[in-house]
Amino acid sequence: MMMLTNLSEKREALTRKELIKLFWQYQLHYAYSINFENWHGDGYAFCMAPLFKKYYDKDGQKDGMIRQLDFHNNEQTTASVVWGVMVGMEEQKALGENVDDEMIRTTKSALMGPVAGIGDSLIQATIVPLLTTIAITLTGDSNSPLGSILYMITTPIILWGYAYFLYNKGYTFGRDAVMMLSGSMLDKIRSAIQVFGIIVIGALSASYVKLETVLKFSAGKGTEPIVLQDILNNIFPNLLSLLLVVGCYFLVSKKNVSITKLIVLLMVGVVALSLLGLI
Repeated sequence: MMMLTNLSEKREALTRKELIKLFWQYQLHYAYSINFENWHGDGYAFCMAPLFKKYYDKDGQKDGMIRQLDFHNNEQTTASVVWGVMVGMEEQKALGENVDDEMIRTTKSALMGPVAGIGDSLIQATIVPLLTTIAITLTGDSNSPLGSILYMITTPIILWGYAYFLYNKGYTFGRDAVMMLSGSMLDKIRSAIQVFGIIVIGALSASYVKLETVLKFSAGKGTEPIVLQDILNNIFPNLLSLLLVVGCYFLVSKKNVSITKLIVLLMVGVVALSLLGLI
C-alpha cells in the first residue's frame, strides 16, 4: 500500500470540474499508446495523471502510474464505467481510505472481460454499423453530404453521452464501494474479484489457445497410423494448450520475462516446431 508520506497537502475530494476533466482526458487520450506489452495500460496511466498530481508528490505519482500500467484491453466507450470505478477508487485511496494497490488492480482486471464483451457487441457490432448504414442510405446515389454530416454529429453525441453516463455510474460505485467496505468484507470482495478474474482468463485461454501436434507413427507396414494427438485427447483433452498457458505464466510470473520477449519466444518456437514437423 502507498505510504502516506507520498501524499501532498491536498486531501479534499475531486471537484465536479476535475471529474469532467478526467472524463475528457480518458475520452480524448485513451488510445494514444497501444502496444503488445500492456495494450491500453499506458493510456490508463497517462489519463490518471491529473488525479495523481493533485494528491501525490513525485514518488507517489510514480507509484500511481505503475499501478495503472497493467495490461488492459477494452472497448473504450463502454469501458468508461471501468474508468469511473478507477477514478473513484484512486480518489478514496488518496483520501486515506483502506484501499490497497492489489484491490485496484484486480478490480480493473476483473472488469475487463465482461465489459469488453458488452462494448464490442453493443458499440462495434451494433451502434456504429447502424449509424453508418443510416448515413450511407441518406447519402444515396446523389452523393448528398447529408449522410456524412449527420454521422459526424450524431456519433459523438450518442457515444459520448453514453460514455459520460457510464463514467458517472462507475465513479459513484467505485467511491461508495470503498467507503462501505472495510476489514474482512474488503478481503472477501478482493478474493472474489481475483477468483472472477482467474475464471475469465481461464475461459479465454481455453477458447483461444490451441496447440496440437501432428506427429503420428505406424506400428508396422500397411497398418493404420496412430495419431499422437488423438491419444493425448483421450488422456487429457487440450493438454498441450494447458501446458503452453502454464509455461507462459511461469515465465512471466516466476522468471520475470517481459510480454514482448514472450511473444518473440512464442513466434520463434512456433516456426521452429513447424519446420521440424512437430505441430
